[in-house]
Amino acid sequence: MSTSCREPVTRAVLALAAALTIGCTAPVAAPSESESFLSDRAYRRRELELALVNAKDGYAELRLAHYATGSAADWDELPEWNPETEIVSAGSFNGAIAGSDAAPVALELPTGADREALIAFGKLAFSRYPAQLAPYLSVALGTPAAAAHYGLWRDEERGVGGLVRVHLVDGSTALAVTCSTCHAARTTTGVEDGLPNAALDLGAAIVASPGSAIDPETAAHIATWGAGRLDVTTSTGLEPARIADLRAARFQTNLQQDATLSMRGETTLAIRIETLLIGASGQSVRPPRVVALALAAYLDSLSAALPTLAAADVAAPAGARVFQTTCASCHSPPKLSGLPVPLAVIGTDPTLGASHDRGTGMYRVPSLHGVSTRGPLLHDGSLPSLAAMFDPARETEAFIGRLHGVGAVPGHRFGLDLSEADRLALLQYLSLL
Repeated sequence: MSTSCREPVTRAVLALAAALTIGCTAPVAAPSESESFLSDRAYRRRELELALVNAKDGYAELRLAHYATGSAADWDELPEWNPETEIVSAGSFNGAIAGSDAAPVALELPTGADREALIAFGKLAFSRYPAQLAPYLSVALGTPAAAAHYGLWRDEERGVGGLVRVHLVDGSTALAVTCSTCHAARTTTGVEDGLPNAALDLGAAIVASPGSAIDPETAAHIATWGAGRLDVTTSTGLEPARIADLRAARFQTNLQQDATLSMRGETTLAIRIETLLIGASGQSVRPPRVVALALAAYLDSLSAALPTLAAADVAAPAGARVFQTTCASCHSPPKLSGLPVPLAVIGTDPTLGASHDRGTGMYRVPSLHGVSTRGPLLHDGSLPSLAAMFDPARETEAFIGRLHGVGAVPGHRFGLDLSEADRLALLQYLSLL
């Protein structure tokens, strides 16, 4: 057979082979983001590296040294911790650790990445998984009045302030906080997850705890945190930040007040949660990875209950126009967030943004979804309300509305020069978000 005759036959054979291959080989679906987080170490490592805004601060360096490294120092080598816990009952106070009517149980971990199952499990873990041992909070459990003094909410079903009693391997029990201790608050309809607990005064509880081994200088720093703030970074207590509103996590461009992580997706949030829980244990144990993933999925789901932007636009069109010209360049629709802003531009207290531990030289632009019910504002919680945020008097030493200090609250000047009519229109609009 000549070459010219063989070529058409060869092409036909190859075409037939290709067709048979396509017909007989089922397409292989790429693993989902959740599946990759659970099973692919290289994926987790890559997502961490891509999310870190400043690879040279203490937060980044610690994680780069221990997260998904494959080395002997990898946090994957830590023992997995899923202890039995029981809620601290709202009706039982005994002067130490309140009792419980519930039997101690360990969370039954889901075996896959089914979305609805993850969200349901994350909701349970939010108020049952021990985020950190907190023996100092026994001072809040002597009486209902003591619990209220330290800002612990009480609920007949959910107990006291999201606290749980943890059953340890040596047979003893210990008091622990859950995510809901800091990130749930009582509203007119009950306890709402994701809201910052602006009444929680962990600093006062730490200082008042019997037998505290904290040196006097550090105790003095911690005592200045006040309600709704805590320092989860330094050992000196010098960098308190406002407890975050987690309901808008889906809409954030960056995580943490000083924009430490770029929010690339749910994996970013899951890594943030996983490494937070490891750090809270003193790097002694790690949570089952599915706990971190489920908590991230649950937090993402909370955004569905927030007011919609469209409804605010319709209800307050004048305010929507003021927002567009005054605020939208940073808080861009539809997420109402944006790229981080340099410290010199925002002009607020630079302590966190310049921190050796987490500093990026910037503050994040928080999403304004849910801002009307968020509580104290700015990264340090120094302003009590939206009205105070847009009050020109806050730049003067005569301002009496400041939280956590006295006098002026400088910075974030956007909107301070509005006319009275425009200011009121903007406040009406923001009150609908």
